[in-house]
Amino acid sequence: MAAVKKATKKKTTTKSLVETPIGERPEESVRTSPNPFTVKRIGIGLLIGIIVVLAVYKKGIFVVATVNGRPITTVELLSKLNQNYRNQELDNMVTERVILDEAKKKNALPANQEIQDRVADIEKRFGGKESFDNLLSQQGQTRSMVEDQLRLQLAFEKLYSSETVVTEEEIDDFVKQNKTQLQATDPEGQRKEASDTLRQRKLSQISLQKLEELKKNANIQMF
Repeated sequence: MAAVKKATKKKTTTKSLVETPIGERPEESVRTSPNPFTVKRIGIGLLIGIIVVLAVYKKGIFVVATVNGRPITTVELLSKLNQNYRNQELDNMVTERVILDEAKKKNALPANQEIQDRVADIEKRFGGKESFDNLLSQQGQTRSMVEDQLRLQLAFEKLYSSETVVTEEEIDDFVKQNKTQLQATDPEGQRKEASDTLRQRKLSQISLQKLEELKKNANIQMF
C-alpha cells in the first residue's frame, strides 16, 4: 500500500508542472520573451546605420551640391522646383492625360509604327539619324521624349483630322509662296511638306478650343 501511494504522489507532481501557467513561472518568461525596449533600440540603431551608409556612399540621394562647404539638399531642390514649375508641369500632365484618354476612347491612339515613321521623317529633315541624335543631345532631349511628344501630337491629329483637311489648291499656293524655304527639293516632297505644315497650322488654330472642351468634359480634380 505504501508503494502505491508514493507512485500516485509522483504522478500528481508531474501533472502540476505541465498545467502550471507560464505567467506563474517568471523565470521562464525572462528567458524566452525579448525585451521590447531592447528590440526598439536595435531597430533604431539599424535605421540610423542605414541612413549613415546611404549618406556616405549615396550622397546624391540627400545632397545634390555643395557651395563653400554648405550643402544643397534634394529636399531643397525639389521644394524650389515645386514652387516654380509645379502648376505648369501639372497642367501639361493633365493636358496629355485628357488627350490620350480621349484618343483611347475614340480608338485614335497612334500605333508604334506610325510614331517611328514620323521619327524617320524628322531624321531626314535634319540630315539623318546621327545628326538628329546630336541635335537631341545638344537640347538635352532623348528619343523617348520625342516619341512621347509625337504620340501626343498624332493622337490629337487623329481626333480632329476631319477639321484639318488641306485642299490641293492650298498646297499649290503654299508651295509657290514658300518654295525657297522648303527643305524638300523634289516636287512630291515639297507638296508633302506643304500639306503637313498647313495641317499643323489648322490644328494649332483649333487646339486651344479643343483642349478646353476636353478638359471641361473630363473629370479633373486638383489637390
